[in-house]
Amino acid sequence: MSDVRSVSILGFGAFGRFMAKHLTPHVAVSAYDRDPNSESIEGVRRVSLAEAATADAIVLAVPVQHMEPLLRELAPLLVETLAACGGEPPLVLDVASVKLKPVELMTRLLPPSVPVIATHPLFGPESGKHGIEKLPLAFCPVRADANLVARVRSFLADTLRLRVIDISPAEHDRQMAYVQGLTHLISRAVGEMKLPDTPLATAAYERFLAMRTNLRADSWDLFVTIECENPYAKAVRDELRQTLDAIERRLG
Repeated sequence: MSDVRSVSILGFGAFGRFMAKHLTPHVAVSAYDRDPNSESIEGVRRVSLAEAATADAIVLAVPVQHMEPLLRELAPLLVETLAACGGEPPLVLDVASVKLKPVELMTRLLPPSVPVIATHPLFGPESGKHGIEKLPLAFCPVRADANLVARVRSFLADTLRLRVIDISPAEHDRQMAYVQGLTHLISRAVGEMKLPDTPLATAAYERFLAMRTNLRADSWDLFVTIECENPYAKAVRDELRQTLDAIERRLG
């Protein structure tokens, strides 16, 4: 991404702000959010969606369930920008926790000339609070030439020092139904049970409580995305429910 000088982040929630802090040392960062009163951070310009559409790269950082209306607003702005300025179209990426649906939406709703790369940073503000070096990021090139894909991968791996994992959107969602769908479901339940801290805690119990701590800043929107927008997640929830029922019958 050596020729990318500006990045706009669409959706400036907790992860958008977290991402911006790691991008500002390398590129000019602007942000758009529907809520004009959402939190700002130093070094990031707040802009309109029309201005955000003029950046060299655009990152969709909104929940998947809100992505379609945003893309429908963004698409004609990209057409206008290309007609007015010419040149190369901006690269569009997403950072959603599922991949099949964002890929379908981006390829269907954005102009065909706009390159698309889907990503999923497998960390967040809590797990990345001490730095992001060597943390994993799923990388799914969708509609981009080999040169652009190589430059983006190099920026992620060599500049941001992330561990880039090449994977298809479908395989990503199959694996994440367990990796995130199962763990977030259990952690959400643990959080709502309000399990006590106790001097009798074993190492296993401490690890159980740590799951709750790692996910405490995650929004309900993110949880809905993980559980409802991944086509494989319901089968995993059903498997867990059936397993618990079977264990309960054995105990009885």
